Amino acid sequence: MKKLHSNGYSLIQTNNTLYFASISEKGNQTIYFKYDGEHVEEISKDAYVKSNFGKKWKKVFSQLSNSNFSSIESIAKCWINEDGESKLISLIQYYTEKFGDDWESNGEFKLIPKNLFSEVTNFMTNTIQNETICLLWPHDIILHFNEQDELVQYILLDSNDYCDTLYQICSDGQSVWGVSPTMNAVVKYTFPSFKIEKIYHYTTDGDDTSKESELNDKVEVIVSNSEIAGLNYPEYISYIDGQLYICDMANERIVTFNPINGEITPYIYLNVKPFEFLKWKNQFVIRSDTGIYLLDTGIYLLDTNEKNGNFE
Repeated sequence: MKKLHSNGYSLIQTNNTLYFASISEKGNQTIYFKYDGEHVEEISKDAYVKSNFGKKWKKVFSQLSNSNFSSIESIAKCWINEDGESKLISLIQYYTEKFGDDWESNGEFKLIPKNLFSEVTNFMTNTIQNETICLLWPHDIILHFNEQDELVQYILLDSNDYCDTLYQICSDGQSVWGVSPTMNAVVKYTFPSFKIEKIYHYTTDGDDTSKESELNDKVEVIVSNSEIAGLNYPEYISYIDGQLYICDMANERIVTFNPINGEITPYIYLNVKPFEFLKWKNQFVIRSDTGIYLLDTGIYLLDTNEKNGNFE
């Protein structure tokens, strides 16, 4: 096991490089780094963001620049709940219905704020069916680029179904998955509509079963005898070698997730809180509350009664 950094976050991987961000010692600046397998090197924010898209970045950036906000507004859409049914409408229609026909007369009110991208703290990118999706957190916004790297959808997700912001997403090649930490839930989205198809909600309260069923028939409540049998503040979901993994943060472990029935199986036990988990160059990368660690795959798989390693 190797400790790569003491306080990094927002991991991004390419074939040859691992990227991450970090907060300066004074806490007043975000610093960006890359790791090539031997050395950690500081890089610019532009280089870090570019690593999400690789060679696509030049075209993607031109579409996200301020001069193109009118074109983004023309394709912006929003999922809403209406009489218990999910409905996709234009973002312009949403604001008109919510604030009235004259909402645009307020000069300070912008459909898409000019500083939107500067406020993004998590720029999570995935590939699905040769197309690119990007989650802008904490705004619950999905950017969808086609195979020609053209922005074809700008969708504001509806988080009312599971009462939480969507922190992170991944793709299994067919659907998009996310985790809702404070709701202890795993959310499945259809592609390319990004409509909620399924929510697995883990609880120790049997009464939640009937309550959730009345609210939303997409929700499957999984009642556990204890939090350790389900999920307790899931922070991150990743798709690695055909398997979905979740950072079960409060339970201090990595678990596997069965997308068919929602079954949780312990995979790696830790003595720290895991926030991110991915595989890079035949190594697991774990970002925890004590730093970023590299682990050789296969070495740290433990019995369910033991905890793993010296993470400090």
